[in-house]
Amino acid sequence: MKRIVTKIGDIFCVDVGDNHKRYFQYIANDLHQLNSSTIRVFKTKYPLDVEPNMEDIVADEVDFYSHTILKFGIQENAWIKVGKSKNVGSFDSIMFRSTNDYSSSCLKSYHWYVWKLGQEESTHIGELTEEYANMTDYGGVYNYEWIVERIKTGRYPCAMPY
Repeated sequence: MKRIVTKIGDIFCVDVGDNHKRYFQYIANDLHQLNSSTIRVFKTKYPLDVEPNMEDIVADEVDFYSHTILKFGIQENAWIKVGKSKNVGSFDSIMFRSTNDYSSSCLKSYHWYVWKLGQEESTHIGELTEEYANMTDYGGVYNYEWIVERIKTGRYPCAMPY
């Protein structure tokens, strides 16, 4: 099996069907989430026969941020590495959230935490307010299938807490 080498700044392409593709970039490792790869997924859908410039891709609006393990998506041909850019954006406003209430009987959690990308420690905020819900992505580490599903449909294929 060929060794898989990824570096921060690498850009990947995902076939989203209907003769279109989208891109994401590996921007960091998040120590708060098992040192997993943090990606930013861009909004623009491109026809399969269009080869945009890497700098144009990273200048696009970000759709969402997430954590994943890149090598499994590469091994399963869920995405392919197509280039790189030193521009990984600013981490100032990238925040994630999580709760430690995982029971299916829990209708409302008062144990939410938030953290900025790059922070090892999280901050307990209690109840998830609309402000935090709108400015954060759920901070789990997702398998490649769930990442591709969200890129294609805008939703993970499971019920996310709150």
